[in-house]
Amino acid sequence: MGRPNLRLRYDVGLVRQMGLIYRGRWVHVRWGNSEHDRTLISVRKKFGSAVYRNQIRRQIRSICQELLPEGHRDIMLIIAVGDRSRGVSFAELRGDLVNAFTNIRLI
Repeated sequence: MGRPNLRLRYDVGLVRQMGLIYRGRWVHVRWGNSEHDRTLISVRKKFGSAVYRNQIRRQIRSICQELLPEGHRDIMLIIAVGDRSRGVSFAELRGDLVNAFTNIRLI
């Protein structure tokens, strides 16, 4: 493994503590100002096996690329998937993220 990026870890901590949050039905989106323009996706092991966790990560990544094709500037997004959203459809997940990004004023 490479050296950890301590600045990124510090910025993630700031966004988690002082960032704003949108609590949706299936996902929670935190955002805050940061010099790292990143979208981080968090799925707990309680969600299910690695197959299901990777599948929902791919779905969220696909939705983010569709809704934000040019990315976002000076904002860090942390998307946390709820444990009970395992059986959610792609359309419901997309609707929740559309509401979140509209609330944040990214779209």
